[in-house]
Amino acid sequence: MIRLIEPVEFGSSTNALQFDVLGQQWAISEYPELADTPPFTCISYAWGKQKMKSPLNPEQEMSSRTIRVLEVAINASRAQEDGAGVQKTAALGKSSAFWIDALCVPADDPHRTVCLQSMGDIFSSALHVVAVLGNQCSAAVRNAVKNEEIAPDDLLVLEQEDWISRAWTYQEAVNSRRLSFVAEGERSEMVSGHDFLNAVMIAIDKYKSQNGLDDDAWEKRSGRLRSLERLLADYRISDYATRSAYQVMSVMDERFAERPEDHFYAMVGSIAASERVDGDEDLTPSEYFMRVCERKADFSFIYSTAPRDDTVGRPWRPTGGRFPTVLPNLITFGSSERGIVHATHLSLENMYRLQPGPIGSAGLKSVRWFARASDSCTSSEDVALRTLERLRTLGFGGTGEYLEFETGFFFPQSASDLSDGVFAVVSSDIHWVTGGPGLLLRTGSSGIHEFCDTGAFVGKRPKSGEEINLG
Repeated sequence: MIRLIEPVEFGSSTNALQFDVLGQQWAISEYPELADTPPFTCISYAWGKQKMKSPLNPEQEMSSRTIRVLEVAINASRAQEDGAGVQKTAALGKSSAFWIDALCVPADDPHRTVCLQSMGDIFSSALHVVAVLGNQCSAAVRNAVKNEEIAPDDLLVLEQEDWISRAWTYQEAVNSRRLSFVAEGERSEMVSGHDFLNAVMIAIDKYKSQNGLDDDAWEKRSGRLRSLERLLADYRISDYATRSAYQVMSVMDERFAERPEDHFYAMVGSIAASERVDGDEDLTPSEYFMRVCERKADFSFIYSTAPRDDTVGRPWRPTGGRFPTVLPNLITFGSSERGIVHATHLSLENMYRLQPGPIGSAGLKSVRWFARASDSCTSSEDVALRTLERLRTLGFGGTGEYLEFETGFFFPQSASDLSDGVFAVVSSDIHWVTGGPGLLLRTGSSGIHEFCDTGAFVGKRPKSGEEINLG
């Protein structure tokens, strides 16, 4: 079931779930499936701290911004019909209905949980997604519309905008067919997502140049705008349901969710179309997230620093917490880490077994590029230490110890060595430009290797690998 907000003249006049917006009555209409709905617009916004009573249920609280941002979207739709000042948003005028979380997500379980588990479907099915920023962002939106660029001062305002760091807004934006930005209080100054995010990127480059900031200094200074940069990259290069679990987990590491379950449901909405089966609503959010990944045959969630399951045959599986990644602030490529779950172990495909060092010239060249190492870094130890500095800037939280291999350096989460049959494997499918996440395993006599640790590999990236069994 999906709920939409529609003008009363298009809905049932006897519907008890009605409320007034902009002097007009609106009703909640219910449809059995997304395929049954009329064209609709989804609204993306940050709730903020202030709450009010819902017009649909006085016992239920919602964001005090909900009605205001709904008014913004309705006004934008009317402005579109009038042809006034709306840029590249023809889809908006064709929408006869709206979806906004506080009014359209059912209040009670199991319907509420089913709806949260289906958010990716809802936003990818919408004809249009409107992101409504706060009043303080009006100048940034207006400048992007009129000048196709925004000023450095606009960047500083955007950095304080909660929409940028909210967990739900990532999947709401990257799943959209058409994305537009508008500021609360504006009637018609709306800019397409592509143009707005391009303006942000150009402004960031200018700001860095004007203030003498290199990439390292910028990354240390501006976490929220870096999150917006990541959103832009994923919006451009990834299609709905083709992002890996690891890619989405790394984006979500620094995003805020009001409720712990929102963190996982927002990630589900970013990686998969609805794959529901009976009983899914009874699963914990983290378990549901992993089940969805496993149905896609994507086991890249294994590259998390979360505690592990103590069930026999499943110590490779994360449990508890938020599933932080080994390297959160770096764009990752690859759609999945393919594998098969067996009763006693997990088989991962296309894993490359690293060969113990010393590091060769090809590996050292890749590491130096990643680390942005100066000519003064002459020894492999110097380059490894500079690499660790770069990893720290990107959010790596391991001990800082490293293992040397022929093609690069492996930085495990905890102190480790290669004694007692321990070896390292790195993913060939989930990767960054020079390296990728990997695992430390202990050789097992039956060919099923024991999971020991996760880590980050930096060096010459493997192009192919072999099947590895771990338990």
